[in-house]
Amino acid sequence: MPHDDHIPALPDGADEILALLYHGEPIAKRGIADALHISAPTLNARLSTLEDAGLIVAAGHRQSTGGRRALTYAFNYRRHCAIGVTIRSTEIVCIAVDLDGVTIDERRTTIAAHADVTFYGRAARIIDDFAEQVAAAGTPPLGVGLAVPTHINTANSLDYAAIAERITLPVTATERYCAYALAELRARPALRDAVCLFLGNHIGSAVLQDGRPHTGAVEHMPLDPDGPRCECGNAGCLNVYCSSANLTEEGESLPGFFGVLEQGEIHHRDRMRDWLHSLAHAIVDIRAVFAADVLLCGPIAGFLDDAEIAHLDRLVAGHPAASRTAAGDDGGTAAPRITRGLCDVYQDADGAAYAIVRDHLRALALPC
Repeated sequence: MPHDDHIPALPDGADEILALLYHGEPIAKRGIADALHISAPTLNARLSTLEDAGLIVAAGHRQSTGGRRALTYAFNYRRHCAIGVTIRSTEIVCIAVDLDGVTIDERRTTIAAHADVTFYGRAARIIDDFAEQVAAAGTPPLGVGLAVPTHINTANSLDYAAIAERITLPVTATERYCAYALAELRARPALRDAVCLFLGNHIGSAVLQDGRPHTGAVEHMPLDPDGPRCECGNAGCLNVYCSSANLTEEGESLPGFFGVLEQGEIHHRDRMRDWLHSLAHAIVDIRAVFAADVLLCGPIAGFLDDAEIAHLDRLVAGHPAASRTAAGDDGGTAAPRITRGLCDVYQDADGAAYAIVRDHLRALALPC
């Protein structure tokens, strides 16, 4: 969590001005006063307080309509930023996002991950150095968000608490797939309920309910009790049928698989057909209990074209669960959708940073 000393004491009503400026275009005093029904003396006092706190900035003059041009004000999105970090087997990725969730800097450092104190110290120094670079450029960080993986691999065997305690800034750990869901939410602010499926070497999941992410275990939902054994110890899980291992041949990359698939090779087409049927089976089971959009994220999702998404829709549409409606972006009801996510393999770092930004905005009483 960001430290509370980043939040200045604000007078009554100042949050209304912040909300107006955060979610809108730069606006002059007259426009603020009219929108919020504030007297000129009260408005001047509140604007002065917010400007002194660095929460708002003068944003230039509005185009003249005959008299003196009016000075406009805007929310200061660069007052602070947040650092998101993901540690992979051979790389540390650091991303800085401002208070609008916009990436302002990033760095990828090649380094082999090892579960030892030497690596923990080096990782912390890499993160601290990046934070100092961002601060020196004029946007001090609120804290560091660590995207913590859940599957067994080199990066997952790390002691993330040992890394966090060596980092100078306050650290917030966010489960990797929850971070993915937060990044999706940042791109779709109206999104309320959804299931995010991460499709890669392993399947991962998170559930968005009323705009809040929760760790899921959809990947271990059984599709066939007599199926192959999963790493979790059970048989026939979604993770067994829809990981990249069920698409690619031994030694084949995902780009290689989809390249050959485009050429119409029959065995690749058969594997893709089976993979889509397994994923459709899982989505039908999800919809049976949770009428929500399904967002497909991760490396495989990045290769799915519109025709494959449409085919997946058709496979799902034939089941009763697909007829249930979900809350739409406009507050009404709509048929749940299957859509691609951002498909960025570093989306978890983005989301981990955005988790800190959301906490900070809420502390300012801003809806986000």
